Amino acid sequence: MRTAYTLVFLGTFVLSGCDSPSPQFMHRDTATTKVEVEGSVFSVHQRENWVEVYRTGFEALPRVPVILARSQVAIEQATGCKVVEGSLSGDQAIQRAEIDCDS
Repeated sequence: MRTAYTLVFLGTFVLSGCDSPSPQFMHRDTATTKVEVEGSVFSVHQRENWVEVYRTGFEALPRVPVILARSQVAIEQATGCKVVEGSLSGDQAIQRAEIDCDS
């Protein structure tokens, strides 16, 4: 029984870090916004003209092009800024982009 409690605790601890930004975004000036786009849930972390995005919801076998397109929409909704063309990169879990808030 003790092993089961340990596994639950460790699982909770590991999953709690899934939405934490990288060190560059661990700053008091980082704004974080949750956004849902077409069933995908994202946590958008913005610092200056850069964003780091984490897909936090579960999806079975998400395709990278679909997630990147949804991530771009989430970034633009969360920040009110446009994603700089060619700057969006990442995979099914984490995406990064430069944003332009001047246009």
